[in-house]
Amino acid sequence: MRELEELKTNYTRVKESLSLCVGELAFLITFFILFFKLSIYSITIGLISQSFNLSVDGWIACHGKLYLLNSDKLNWSSSRASCVTKGADLVTISSQIEQDFLVSKIKQTHWIGLSDLETEGHWVWVNNQTLNETGVQFWFSEGPTEPDNWTNQDPSGEDCASLGDSNGNFQSWFDASCKKKKKFICEKKMLSTSIFGTN
Repeated sequence: MRELEELKTNYTRVKESLSLCVGELAFLITFFILFFKLSIYSITIGLISQSFNLSVDGWIACHGKLYLLNSDKLNWSSSRASCVTKGADLVTISSQIEQDFLVSKIKQTHWIGLSDLETEGHWVWVNNQTLNETGVQFWFSEGPTEPDNWTNQDPSGEDCASLGDSNGNFQSWFDASCKKKKKFICEKKMLSTSIFGTN
């Protein structure tokens, strides 16, 4: 009889403990579901907010990147410095889609982030990728081909690249004296915001 009472008591304790565990498990599941929903909500709000800022600040989004077509005319080095102050760099063009997108946005020549400043003839992007690594080149090839390192205007040659030239050939790249003042295109990755912070 005494053993039966002990069994009943133990059973009651186990039942209460199990009930408590089930309650805690339900709480944890609810918490994680809420946490997940808040994460999705936060990311969505962050992207919406960022999209709003794009239209205000002049940034244009395309395929996970943001582009800013600057109306100021600066030399190549100053153009790059201006992009860096905006948390960006001069644009790196790595696909036909990106080239076509940028061509559709410009009506004047713009500096891009390509130069052979370190070694003549060895063109490198500002992110240190070579043309072989990106796999695309859009040098002007109708008539005198580019790059030609023309030295008539600047004896030091033409070591910086632009998208388009003053003759309206905006589909191609041209080498130019880095001292020339041109409009320029900044580029940065599109960020996603979450409750963990900015990635």
